[in-house]
Amino acid sequence: MLPPRISVIVTSYNQQEYLREAIESAINQTVAAFEIIVADDHSTKDGSIETIREYVERYPGLVRGLFQEKNVGIPKNRNSALQMVRGDYIAILDGDDRLLPGFVERHGAALTANPQVHVSYSNRYDINQLGERRSHDHGPQPSGGVLAYVARGRKGILRSMVAKYDLVKAAGFLDEDHYHYDGFILTLRLAKLTPFVYLPDPLMEKREHAGGTSKGISLSEKERCFQDVLAEVMRVTVDLPERDKRTISKSWLDKISQLYLESKIEEGNWSGAWMELARRVIRDPRRIKANLKMVRDILSRAGHT
Repeated sequence: MLPPRISVIVTSYNQQEYLREAIESAINQTVAAFEIIVADDHSTKDGSIETIREYVERYPGLVRGLFQEKNVGIPKNRNSALQMVRGDYIAILDGDDRLLPGFVERHGAALTANPQVHVSYSNRYDINQLGERRSHDHGPQPSGGVLAYVARGRKGILRSMVAKYDLVKAAGFLDEDHYHYDGFILTLRLAKLTPFVYLPDPLMEKREHAGGTSKGISLSEKERCFQDVLAEVMRVTVDLPERDKRTISKSWLDKISQLYLESKIEEGNWSGAWMELARRVIRDPRRIKANLKMVRDILSRAGHT
């Protein structure tokens, strides 16, 4: 069986500081990517566009550039690049992240060894703002049917994922209605369509930024996003056993409740905060200590004594 032809998409937006490293990491693979598509979302603050054109000229036939005429946002920029794909499988890399040299080879080997599987995902390294690197997963993650696992809220798989292009297309590419969680929604839909295989070794590096798109939104907006995500999660998982659906729903409702509680404390709405805390205790009296600790942590982060 021929190894899968893996297309690597690199998204770019005013990230010249890291973009060269991202592109080089996709080029310097032990087994070459089939193609590398660098999609720039109308960078205007640095020389990102010139950097991309440089690589297109240096690596004709391997590196291709896509240049948005205006800023369209992350999901639409990713989708524009997906429309250009000529390979059988795709990986999506942010312009400030890096693939490790064996990424394409290891994912390709895993997919070849498991022909019934059409998505692979791996461990990764997270790099903080001090440049310190740590492994993201500290224990084994599931392979096979992972829909219930993903649906409970396992975000971040897109970062280290290789997926069959035809299934990504069947899943609707990135959902632009879920701007901050487009990668999670795509992963969720793919988990309904195919088994996954997990590779325990870290095969890419993700930089952590305090001002990331999903981290920069308000708590109330994030709560609304989670409500929308929960609606899609329950739609996709409608055929799962009732026990799984109850667990999934409880997991998201607990996240939404915590966001609501945090937003009320942030607003100084103490009556609303204590009412939500009371509702949490009524729903699960066994977690009263955990809930009180959570409130103390929220107050500490908010600078309250």
